[in-house]
Amino acid sequence: MIFSQADDPRINIGDYLGVLKRYKWSIIAMALLGAVIGGLKAMSGVPVYRATVTIVVEPDFSSLASASQGAVVYATAWRFYETQYDLLRSRAVAERVVQKMDLLNLGGPIPRVTFSIIDEIKKLVISRADNNSERNEIKRPSSAQQEKAKSEALAALIQGGVSVRGGDHSQLVYVSFDSVDPKFSSDVANSLVNSYIELELESRLNRAKRASNWLTERLNELREKLTASEQKLQDFQSREGMIDLKSIEQLTSNELGLLNQELIAANTKYSELAKRYGPKHPKMLTTLAELDATKRRLLEASRRVVDTRSKEFALAELEREVSANRELYDVFLNKFRETDLSVEDQLSSARVIDQALPPKAPFRPDKAQILTLWSLIGFSIGVLLAFLRGQLDNTFSNSEKIEQRFSLPVLGVIPLVSSKHLKSSHKNTESSNSGYFIGPERYFMNDKKSSFSEAINHIRTGIMYSNVDDPPQVILITSSVQAEGKTTLATNLALSLAQLGDTLLIDADLRKPKLGKITSIDIEGGLIDFVAGTKSLKESIKPDVDCPELSILGCGVIPPNPLELLSSKKMENAISVLKDTFSHIIIDTAPILPVSDAIVLSHIVDAVLMVVQSEHTTQNMVRDALRRLEAASIVPIGFVLSKVSYKKASYYYDGKYGHYYGGYQQQEALAKKAS
Repeated sequence: MIFSQADDPRINIGDYLGVLKRYKWSIIAMALLGAVIGGLKAMSGVPVYRATVTIVVEPDFSSLASASQGAVVYATAWRFYETQYDLLRSRAVAERVVQKMDLLNLGGPIPRVTFSIIDEIKKLVISRADNNSERNEIKRPSSAQQEKAKSEALAALIQGGVSVRGGDHSQLVYVSFDSVDPKFSSDVANSLVNSYIELELESRLNRAKRASNWLTERLNELREKLTASEQKLQDFQSREGMIDLKSIEQLTSNELGLLNQELIAANTKYSELAKRYGPKHPKMLTTLAELDATKRRLLEASRRVVDTRSKEFALAELEREVSANRELYDVFLNKFRETDLSVEDQLSSARVIDQALPPKAPFRPDKAQILTLWSLIGFSIGVLLAFLRGQLDNTFSNSEKIEQRFSLPVLGVIPLVSSKHLKSSHKNTESSNSGYFIGPERYFMNDKKSSFSEAINHIRTGIMYSNVDDPPQVILITSSVQAEGKTTLATNLALSLAQLGDTLLIDADLRKPKLGKITSIDIEGGLIDFVAGTKSLKESIKPDVDCPELSILGCGVIPPNPLELLSSKKMENAISVLKDTFSHIIIDTAPILPVSDAIVLSHIVDAVLMVVQSEHTTQNMVRDALRRLEAASIVPIGFVLSKVSYKKASYYYDGKYGHYYGGYQQQEALAKKAS
């Protein structure tokens, strides 16, 4: 199939650049539209002013001063600063600002726009209805409730305008407030920081006071408990006649030691006397009596130690209780003294470095940023639409697209003739008095060195070399649909071929003949009369006024059945007669898709040339036309891309057309200007 070749799948950057160049004015228009929208948005936006207070916040991490606890200190510091940021944005601080600045009073320094919001909230609160469907009564809040609602709304507005940010490598904190009034924004920012510092001090003092009160209560309890335990110990000692436990143990130990020494001395004395005297001796009896008395005293002392052991346990318990109560009391007493000192020396961890001043310029809206953003949005949309249009474009903007889509060559490209050049041609034709209609169909005769004429000659060369051994003599010019430029190609190509020999131009478009409109002189007779035999060839043709080597054969009287006439044997014989008379024959026939005239004539001609209008003829049209020709076993020798704009062509060929033809066009303009 002649149209089975697929598009080149490789990405060509030049194609994308060509799309951008082609739709550059649309892209610029979208960018300008975005800039206009951004400008309107920036101009219509309410100016917002931002006032900033700079404070320093110094956390106390003396308890974590050890170098090994650096990671803990860092994590704790991060939490500390995040907590301070939240406190600065808290409702408690905002409510303090409302109270300090007396914003509930209408005479306070609050912008009108804020009052309008408060009034709307007030109306909403007042108009709130009761959900009780039976009573269906509206409950109006009391004045206290209205004031509370108004205060909450003001606090919410203050919170909504606060922004806090901290330094990355410092302890500085920047507190900002946004408002439509520059003075109000600075007042609120300063009041906000002062309220935050006051709230922090009050919070610290309250914590210290609560700790002090609790310690005082505990000290009183411990003091009473210590006094009771000491009194209990004293009563026990008085009642039992006992001193402290250490003294009792020391006395008991001394007494037992003395009694043991006396017992040892008595035993020693008795042993020495026993060596001298008998048991009945008075000294022996006296010493024995002393020994017995010493044993009795030691036994009694031992019995007293056993009796006082239980009392010693009770005394030890009382002494331990007194000691424990005294230690606990001393600990709380020291803590209480430290708390008293901290209450007296409480300082805030934050202090103001720079007060907020009324800003001189609004912070929002950033007109330059909005304008740039919307311009970029418009530009991006323009680019996207350009690529979308490029993808959806089903027409042929250059010859490469035709050759890629179909397996047939493009023999040439016909430039678009502008109205400026047509006017110039009209003046030249008026001076020659040729009598022909001025249009692109005869533009070849205007200047044979122009870019248009060079394009026609290039097509002529392509046709002649399509078959070098047997160049086509009878050439049929057709197209897919009407108004693609086939008549323009046929007439100008005939004028170009006339430079090589006798040439005949036949108007075989029996549906809508056009050659009669190109010249103002009616041609008596024509193709129909010659084929039917009612008139001779000499009577049917007419020489061209400007080109004697060119003859024109009009269509004549349009028959009721054109297709039957074109497909008849007489038509084939007529073409054979014409081939013997003329060196070149150009047949301008009807388009392929509406009627079958071109398909019928294609069997009796030497070559078929199809015209495709640039950026107009769709791929589906050309494909359907080629299918009809292929069904009739007809293969065109190639295509001609017509009505190509120099300016637009440069978008697809990276300026090649401007280089190839633009130079000729400039030389043409200079030559005309010089003449």
